[in-house]
Amino acid sequence: MLQHRNVALFCICVLLMATGSALTQTVIDNPAQPTGGVQKASLVEQWRLGGDDEDLFFGTIARIHQGPDGKIYILDGQLSQVQVISPDGEYLNSLSKEGDGPGEVRRPGDFFVSEDGTINILNGFPGRVVSITPDGSPIGSIGYSIDGKQTQFGVFIRGLATKGGMILGGINMTFGGGPLSEQNYYLARCDAEGNQLNRLTEKTTTIDYSDFHLTEKSMDFIWARVATGPDGLVYLAEERDNYSISVMDPDGTVKRVINRAYKAPVRTARQKKIATDIIEAVAVNYPAPLRGSEIEETEPAIGNLIITSDNRIWVSPGVSDDDLPQGTWTLFDVFSPEGVYEKQVALTGSYNRNRDAVFVLPDGQFLVITGALDAFLNQMGAVTSEDEQPEIDPLEIICFKLEN
Repeated sequence: MLQHRNVALFCICVLLMATGSALTQTVIDNPAQPTGGVQKASLVEQWRLGGDDEDLFFGTIARIHQGPDGKIYILDGQLSQVQVISPDGEYLNSLSKEGDGPGEVRRPGDFFVSEDGTINILNGFPGRVVSITPDGSPIGSIGYSIDGKQTQFGVFIRGLATKGGMILGGINMTFGGGPLSEQNYYLARCDAEGNQLNRLTEKTTTIDYSDFHLTEKSMDFIWARVATGPDGLVYLAEERDNYSISVMDPDGTVKRVINRAYKAPVRTARQKKIATDIIEAVAVNYPAPLRGSEIEETEPAIGNLIITSDNRIWVSPGVSDDDLPQGTWTLFDVFSPEGVYEKQVALTGSYNRNRDAVFVLPDGQFLVITGALDAFLNQMGAVTSEDEQPEIDPLEIICFKLEN
């Protein structure tokens, strides 16, 4: 009898603990339309770099960060450099270069800036974080370790700064001696030495190289759907087809969940072609010829998210080309720091949301990268025949602010 009573008390305690944990999470359910409606916004040009300017060439733009001093750091994945630009658009200097020596990288895909100003560049494969000072002096490099053991056959894809450490995201591959390879996609909080403290999310998929197929669904992960804010929290949209953002402490404790009523738009033929091109470009880097691919019929609910210095959340939602407001080329959903769907900002102009990229800086300025998709596909080697090699216009970066 006493044993049964103890079991009952234990179960009650577990239920109370679970209920208490759930009560700490605030869920904000937003309607499909924002309270402030759709606002068409004109972009006012501040400066531009690259393009036909022979003095400064960009290969591919992998990531852009703005430092606390207002300087803009631009990672060029093709040139393996970080270009440093002043707040008013003046080229200052280049950091790092291609190579295997101290402070050097090859085909970096991402970078982040630590609290002390250290520039941390992610070497793709083998996955390592190469750290340099703001003036370019090498500091050192680290790998990714679990329980004190450094992982093998790892690729780094995302990196974000946290207080006293970092968040690393990538793919670990294991091989069993046959044609099968297990791919573990992960996002993990690590200490300053790259030792895993906890995982924020992960998934595993298997590739059969004897019948090599890639599907968009199996390849999908949160690479573009994760950000950190000035409040130190992590913002993560885990599911491709669900418009939901979890806001959590770096240890994975969810503070609030921000939802928006949303119906995924069916892709146009042009959007389907771009999705197929991206899969085929990624496949070039695998050790087997691609025999087939499969894409989704709809756009992902969230393509990207950015947290500005006022802790507002800017989301690039999945939108059909045919549904953009007339005279605009891309749009953002904007949420308050508390998660309320405030407005939708549609940018006027003639840029191409499918082929050009746009970054929102912490101070609210916009950087438009013309020809970003073509440069990416070209770098990945998606076109292998010299006869088919397209003529790629040089990348241009244009800085705008919103018209008052």
